[in-house]
Amino acid sequence: MSDVTTAVHSVLTEKFEVVPADIAPAATLESLDLDSLSLAELALALQEQLGVKVEEHEAAKGTTVGELVAAIEAKLALAGAE
Repeated sequence: MSDVTTAVHSVLTEKFEVVPADIAPAATLESLDLDSLSLAELALALQEQLGVKVEEHEAAKGTTVGELVAAIEAKLALAGAE
């Protein structure tokens, strides 16, 4: 499990009390019962933990956990290449 995947799982389980078994790469954030406010809080928490800005469209209701992880990993890779 990558550091980003671990961070996403950690925030979802600790801050939003999502059942770990429900967190699958294909699960949408909406299916994890995250509303608009929760999505904004999720983006901020991940930004603080990982040091990369998470845009609103990257943590939208229809976004899957896998897509969110991939978007953050791509940003971290770009940041590391600079």
